[in-house]
Amino acid sequence: MKQPMKKTAALLLGAAIAMSATGAAAYAEETPAPMPSKLWFQVGNHNIGIDDGVETLDTTPYIENGVTFVPFAVIAGKSGARINYNGKKTIYMKKSNNKDTYTFTIGSNKYMYNGEEKTLAAKLTVKSGRVVVPLRDIGTLLGWKVVSYDNEKKIVQMTM
Repeated sequence: MKQPMKKTAALLLGAAIAMSATGAAAYAEETPAPMPSKLWFQVGNHNIGIDDGVETLDTTPYIENGVTFVPFAVIAGKSGARINYNGKKTIYMKKSNNKDTYTFTIGSNKYMYNGEEKTLAAKLTVKSGRVVVPLRDIGTLLGWKVVSYDNEKKIVQMTM
């Protein structure tokens, strides 16, 4: 009777070791990726260039009245900022330095920066169920610099 118990104990110990190793691997995968140093967007294109890779957007960048709009969650997320949307019209953003706070309202070009009212080039709006923002303004707030714009191909390149 003692022999089957030893086998059972050995199997349980092996399973516990395997589960703990799997848990460690899962944790390592959840570690956030480093922030990119360059981005590119192309008007009408579902792709965004991130350093040397490409990801697909569900809402394409577009131009309206001379202003390029991109999905807010994408530009903020790639910048390490956190955004919180109250589900109505207000969006709160905190930069990765955890000091600067911003409050935006959908349908308005006014926003609050650390309690002081500021103005964007265009209003935040919703397109295809996504909040879109003026790329140059929000990109600049997040630390991005527009380094080139190809007017023919409608490509904006930015660096951090």
